[in-house]
Amino acid sequence: MGVFNIATSYVRLLLAGGPPKRDLCMLAGAVIFAIASGVPFPIIGVFFGQLLNDFNSVSCELETADAPLTSSEADEYQHDVNQKVLMIVYLAIAQFATIYLHLLCWSMYGARLAQRLREMYLSRLLRQEPSYFDELPPGEVASRLSTDIQTIRSGTSEKMGIVLSSVSFFVTAYIVAFVLHYELAATLVWLVPAYFVMSFVGSHYIEKYAGLMTDYAASAAGIASEALSNVVVVQAFGANARLEGKFAKMLGQSRREGLKKATAVGVQTGVLYFIAYAANGLAFWRGSEYIAKAAAGEGGTTVGATFTVIFILVEGEFSAAGGVGCCGVADVVL
Repeated sequence: MGVFNIATSYVRLLLAGGPPKRDLCMLAGAVIFAIASGVPFPIIGVFFGQLLNDFNSVSCELETADAPLTSSEADEYQHDVNQKVLMIVYLAIAQFATIYLHLLCWSMYGARLAQRLREMYLSRLLRQEPSYFDELPPGEVASRLSTDIQTIRSGTSEKMGIVLSSVSFFVTAYIVAFVLHYELAATLVWLVPAYFVMSFVGSHYIEKYAGLMTDYAASAAGIASEALSNVVVVQAFGANARLEGKFAKMLGQSRREGLKKATAVGVQTGVLYFIAYAANGLAFWRGSEYIAKAAAGEGGTTVGATFTVIFILVEGEFSAAGGVGCCGVADVVL
């Protein structure tokens, strides 16, 4: 139920302010292009694996054959390689186009959403009684108009496109991997909880310290703004030293929270890369056993299929965990 409520709240946020039909079409295109941008790369990995098989087969033939390849055999081999390279180029162009379009659409939609929310917020403020503003902390209105709206824009623009693209990449990668070699793909299933647990735990602390850092910085800005607006009164009562101390204290607390955030980012990144390299080692060890079985005629798999499964699964899970965990979309909604 919690996930459903977050998803519902996020959809309401995207549609806040009554977007016109042009913006709705832009949002639909952003979602479609973001999902499509995650599909080409796993397919490119398939062609990489086929090229590796071609290179391996030719090398084995040259080592075992008494004579070099004939002209027709060499031309046929070169033609096959050229066809696969062209397919990789076409897929790369398609991925470039879809990534460009989804980033463009999400960025434009996020900017237009932020503009609508600013207008709504200012409209509501102008309807309030004067006593309402007396109860607000100094600089509160300016901070909400800038910091909070910018946070919403970050969570509803290109970051959301990255999340959708990463999830699409992840799903496509597992489909391709299980089709090529389900046993090796099943060996790497443990990467899913390892990546996502570390990603979400790290993101929790990163968002926590980032929020505290922003709050302290906003408080410091409010103190400075109020003091500069009433500089005559501050000088008359000799309150400059006390206000300077409060300002420095808030900035110091913001700095400490920023250091904690940087530490959390470093730990999260280091652990994620450790998991990725450990998974590579395990996968290549298991893959070598399957290749040896294939060489002995006991089933197994090819070199290219092994490389493709390892390549797209490790990359796909790292991308999905980083995209979903580090963007903090749920934090915007809450």
